[in-house]
Amino acid sequence: MVPKKWLAVWLLLNFFIFWLVGLTSSGYSLEGYMPGESEKVYQYAPIVHTAPDDRPIGILYMVDYGGDLYYYIVWEDEYFSNSLIDELYRLFRGLVYGGATQDIEVVKVNPDNGTFYFQTYDHTNVHGRFLSNGSCLWEEENRVIPNCTVNGTHINVYTVTWNHMLSLLPQNGTERAVLPMRHMTPNDYVALGMFRRTQKTIAGVAVNSLLLAVVATLAFNGLMYVTWRKGYLTREEQRKVRDAIMDGWRKLKEKVRGSK
Repeated sequence: MVPKKWLAVWLLLNFFIFWLVGLTSSGYSLEGYMPGESEKVYQYAPIVHTAPDDRPIGILYMVDYGGDLYYYIVWEDEYFSNSLIDELYRLFRGLVYGGATQDIEVVKVNPDNGTFYFQTYDHTNVHGRFLSNGSCLWEEENRVIPNCTVNGTHINVYTVTWNHMLSLLPQNGTERAVLPMRHMTPNDYVALGMFRRTQKTIAGVAVNSLLLAVVATLAFNGLMYVTWRKGYLTREEQRKVRDAIMDGWRKLKEKVRGSK
């Protein structure tokens, strides 16, 4: 029978290793909030074109551990042009996002390799790449979109649906919206229900890091199992290890004294 204190130590080590590896490798907090900063945030901010009577209230940004830039374009609400559907949909979003009814679309930019990502019709993905002449390569369509950036870094995005899906293609009836931008604070993150929103948007918020944490934890437990099977965890073996450590420490002190 394993003593309770050793069982408690084992559980504590599992918890510590899992979260230490997961959080250290990702740079995220436990909830997925990304506190990083980058001098490139304003250089790569997207330019939003939308209907003049349906403007966003601003852009919040976060920066992850690897330097990727996340721009969250925030609308106060979504309007289907039917008051009953609008109210029902608002109730649904409030339930899903913990009371938050704002609409948020994300544009992700990797300034190191010149790529970007957002979602368009039917929540399908748009992956693109900045080209040196100010155009963009739309990878899913293998199509070059001319003049899709300003200064080669500010991507132009256009709203194309009532729920603010985005497109690289200019849209009639939209115009450029000059929007305030600032870092998303922890209070913003909680109030907007961002953890629930980002689980699909940014692939589960550090999923890769959590998988790495699982692997590290399993490896630790595998090592512990092999150690136990070989008898290294018995009191006799522990005594031998303790005596070896004490003997090594004694010899080290004697060597230090002898060198003086």
